[in-house]
Order: sequence, then C-alpha cells, then structure tokens
Amino acid sequence: MALQGESGIAAQTSALAAGEFRTFSRLPALAPGASGTADLVYVGVPFDGLVTFRRGARLGPAAIRRCSALCRSYSQQMEVAVFDRLRVYDAGDLELDSSNYLNAFREIESSVSEWQLQGSKVIALGGDHSILLPILRATSKQFPELTLIQFDAHADTSDQSSLGQRYHHGTWVRRAIEEGLLQGSRIFQVGVRGFIENGSYRDFSRDAGIRVLSMQGIHCERERAEFVAAVRETAGDGPCYLTFDVDGVDPAFAPGTGTPVAGGMTSFQALDLMRSLRGLRFVGGDVVEVAPEYDHSEITSLLGAALALEIGALIALAPR
Repeated sequence: MALQGESGIAAQTSALAAGEFRTFSRLPALAPGASGTADLVYVGVPFDGLVTFRRGARLGPAAIRRCSALCRSYSQQMEVAVFDRLRVYDAGDLELDSSNYLNAFREIESSVSEWQLQGSKVIALGGDHSILLPILRATSKQFPELTLIQFDAHADTSDQSSLGQRYHHGTWVRRAIEEGLLQGSRIFQVGVRGFIENGSYRDFSRDAGIRVLSMQGIHCERERAEFVAAVRETAGDGPCYLTFDVDGVDPAFAPGTGTPVAGGMTSFQALDLMRSLRGLRFVGGDVVEVAPEYDHSEITSLLGAALALEIGALIALAPR
C-alpha cells in the first residue's frame, strides 16, 4: 500500500503544515501500515487511464480534498457527527501508473483489501469509474452478497470500446457481473439517461436484472418510493456499497467531468436521494469522475466533497 511522496504520518503532517498536502476535511493522516486504528479511511485513487473521452479525473482527489476544507463533521440532514462517531483518517493517494491499468488495478485491489482486513471501511476519491472494478474485487471477498447503488448518467454495461478495449470506465458493470463480483439483481442505478451506441447495452442491463430509476422516475414520488423500497428489500441487513459518478448530476451543477450528459439531477436531488438510503449497512463507497480542468468555480469539486462526506454519514449510521 503505497502513498505518494514521503511515507509516514510525520512526513504528511509536516507537508500539511507547509501547505503541500491537504487531507480530506482536515482529517488526521493515516500512516502507512497503521493497523486497527481506523473505522473509516478516505483514500485518493488518481487514475484516469481508461477514459473514453476527456481525461483529468486523476486530479479529482486533490480538488475534492481542497474543497472539503469547507465541510464539517455534523450532517444536519442525517443528524450524525461522522468524525465523532467513527475513527476517520485520510490515507493519502495511491501511487498509480495511468499508463498501465493492470498494475494500477492490482495496487488498488491490494490496498483496499488490506484496509478492509484491518476492519476499516473505505471511501475512494477518484479517478475514473474503472477504479471500481478492483475495489469490487476486494470488497466482494470481504462482503459477499453485496448490493450496489450506482448514481450515474451511464449504465456502464458496454462490452468494449470502439477500439476493442474491454476494460474502460464504461465496462466495469458488465465485467463485475461476468467475474461474479455482483449479481445483476443486486445492482440499482440512479439517473441513467441520454444516448448510447446501440441497444445491446440496455438489453444486457434488462437481462441481468439491473433496476434503474430514470430521470422521469426521480421526478415521480411514487416511482422513487418504490425504487428505494426495492433497494431496502433486496439489501435487507446485508452489505451495501454506494458509487457516485458525478456525471449523474446535470452539467449545470457538475460541469467538471469527462463525459457530461444533459438532463440530469440537481445536486439537491442527488443528495436527498442518497439520504433516503440511511439505515442500510453501507460498507464503502466512492466519488469518481471529478475532472477539475473542466470545472467552474469549483462547483463540481465542492459537490464531490459533499457527496464523499454524506457517504461517510451513511456508513456512520449503518447498523453494526
């Protein structure tokens, strides 16, 4: 489990004092190899080597951390002080080579597994959405029968890119099902919309049993309530994971992303729907596809920080 730059909590503390390293929401830094000390860790995964449009998500962790300085521990809506209830640390960024996804995936899976075996929940700050595949490889071993809630403009059920690449940020759902990491009937997607290359992507989702709350459904109180009820019935008291691709939010509220799609959620709708899932046994989560180069006034990074903290609140409220 490697961190960028100098290793050790002392080095990170001195770097923080010098203004060189910012932890998420000013959390204490977690020293490499520290075991049994954290209930929850935030970790940066600066990898964007498998995007299909514009790059820049590797800079997302730093941008989210910078904007998280405005965050505080207490969630008024969910009525929980995350950092008081849990022992929470920032584990820094993984050292990843965006030109070699196989090595990057191995490092991500190994690091997440190590934290989970120590009893820590993990919230990843991405990075493009392909990082979720190695995270799921680790998490599904520790938490079988995982229920996944995915906020996203895209179903990510593509089979391959136009160049024949089977691994990119739009194929991870299909690969996760094929590898047996997830059951399609345990995947719930929110905000999928827009145009796709062909109808086979949607056919795969239907055949796999993936359930989708469309944008029309988000605006329909009955459909939204039925969707949340289905999530709760399927998950029961089993483990849940929340992945949030910021392009699930409309580009008017989140322009800083690689593949924006018009007609999405407002930031309020996204956060409000997340909060309706409180009480489920969340064991991890991530915020991905924040690309600060395309942001405006840091509104996407600010949203990313809020989403990451709200995932922390969901974990803090999870039954033990």
